[in-house]
Amino acid sequence: MPFASAIIAGGQGRRMGTPHKAALDLGDGTTPAGRLAAVLVAAGCRPPVIIAPDPGPYLGLNLPVLPDRRPGEGPLAGIETALLALAPDPVCLVAGDMPRVGVAEVRTLLNAWNGRLVVAWTSRMQPLCALVGSELVSDLSAALDRGERSVFRLWDRLGAASVQFPSEDPFADLDTRDDLNRLFPVLRPPDVGS
Repeated sequence: MPFASAIIAGGQGRRMGTPHKAALDLGDGTTPAGRLAAVLVAAGCRPPVIIAPDPGPYLGLNLPVLPDRRPGEGPLAGIETALLALAPDPVCLVAGDMPRVGVAEVRTLLNAWNGRLVVAWTSRMQPLCALVGSELVSDLSAALDRGERSVFRLWDRLGAASVQFPSEDPFADLDTRDDLNRLFPVLRPPDVGS
């Protein structure tokens, strides 16, 4: 089964102060999008497309960047864009602000593939770490046409199979500068005494 993949990076990033959270330098020269792309490929997916309004911050990754078909409509619209672009293959989706998702998490999702929809769960659903059948795009489009925006509610309504993970750590997202500093502390040399 060929698994396509997509990084959903179309958020506005108001709390972080940039709409390009997936292109932030994590302190070691890598970016969330770069890390996630490497993880998806290492786990067995084809190289991802990035769903983002501006390709500029991602040019160095040499990956296709597609704008949302419905700009400003949230991650559900980004998922719709990915499914339409990558059909008929199932698509492994991960949010561009979840750079700690690793190969183990993606492989676990791929191994749990039920032919329709599987979603990562910790103590709660992680709706932007999922493996989605492209045929579900009609359900996404209909939900968006009705004004729905919640990925969580749609996955629940579609009967997503849950894939349980023991820790929330890999699914931590970067919403603020404090998150960035907490999840990816920059190693600084110790102060030299006089």
